[in-house]
Amino acid sequence: MIRLPLLWKTVRDYRGVTAWIALVVAVIAIVDIAIYPSYRDALKQFQTPDAFKGFIGQAGSLSSPAGFISAEFFSWIPLLLITLAIVGITGELGGEEGQGTLEFLLAQPIRRSRCLSEKAGGVALLIVLATLIATLALVVSAWVFAFEISKLRLAQATLNMLPLTFFYLAIAVTASAMLPSRGTAALIATGTVVAGYFLNAIGASVASINWLQKLSPFYWGDSSHVLVDGLVWWRVVALLAVAGTLFGIAVVTFERRDVGSAAELPFSLWRRSHGSGRPEMRKEGPTG
Repeated sequence: MIRLPLLWKTVRDYRGVTAWIALVVAVIAIVDIAIYPSYRDALKQFQTPDAFKGFIGQAGSLSSPAGFISAEFFSWIPLLLITLAIVGITGELGGEEGQGTLEFLLAQPIRRSRCLSEKAGGVALLIVLATLIATLALVVSAWVFAFEISKLRLAQATLNMLPLTFFYLAIAVTASAMLPSRGTAALIATGTVVAGYFLNAIGASVASINWLQKLSPFYWGDSSHVLVDGLVWWRVVALLAVAGTLFGIAVVTFERRDVGSAAELPFSLWRRSHGSGRPEMRKEGPTG
C-alpha cells in the first residue's frame, strides 16, 4: 500500500460512493431475480415494442429469464458503474487541478505517468469491487430463487460489464488529461456515454438503421449475448484494446500539458505574498 499511495488515496476518497453503488446494485439484483416468477406468465402475453428491443438485446423475449434480466438489470446497471468511473477520475484529476492541489503533487519527485496510472488504477479497482459484489448478488439470488439460467453465464454476463466500463473510464481519463476543468471533462465523457447509449437503442429499434448499433460501445459490451451464447472473448479484447490506446494517449498528453491551478489555495496565496514565516501583527501607535 505504501508503494501505491495515490491509488489507495483514490480508493479512500471514493469508497463511500462505491459502497452505496454496490449496495444499490446488489439490492436491484436480488429484487429482479426474486420477482421474475411473479411476472413470467404475464410477460408471455406481452408484445415487446420495437423501442424495447435495445434493452433486451439478443435475449429475444422479455418473458425468458435472459430477456427479463437483460431488460431489468443489464440494460442500465452499467450506467451506474460508468458514472462511478467518470465522477471518480474527473474528481481525482480535474477536481484536484481546479483546487490547486494537483500542481503541488506534481511538484514532488513523482512522474506524471505514475500519478495518472495510480489514480486511474484506484478508480478501476473500485469498479471491479462493485462488479464483484453485483456478480455475487446475482449468482446467489439465482440459486436461492431457482432462476432458470446458467449460473456461469450469469456471472460471465455481470463481469462482461467491466470492459465497457473501462472503455468509458479511459475516455474520462483522456478528457481529464487534456482539460484542466473537471466540469468540461465530465461533460465530454458523459456526452459520449449518452451518444453511445442512444445509438445502441435506436439501432436496435429501427431495422433500416440497424448498422448504427455497431458504432456504439454498448453494442460490443452487451451482456445479453453472453447470457444466450456465452462470453465472446474478442469483444472483450477489442474494448480493452481501445481503452488501453486511449489511456496511452492520455499519458502522453498529461506528460506534455502545462498543469496549473485554476484556483490557488488561500494558504499558497498568503505564502506567495509573505514568504514562509508566520504573519506578525504590527501595532501602530496613536497618531497626533
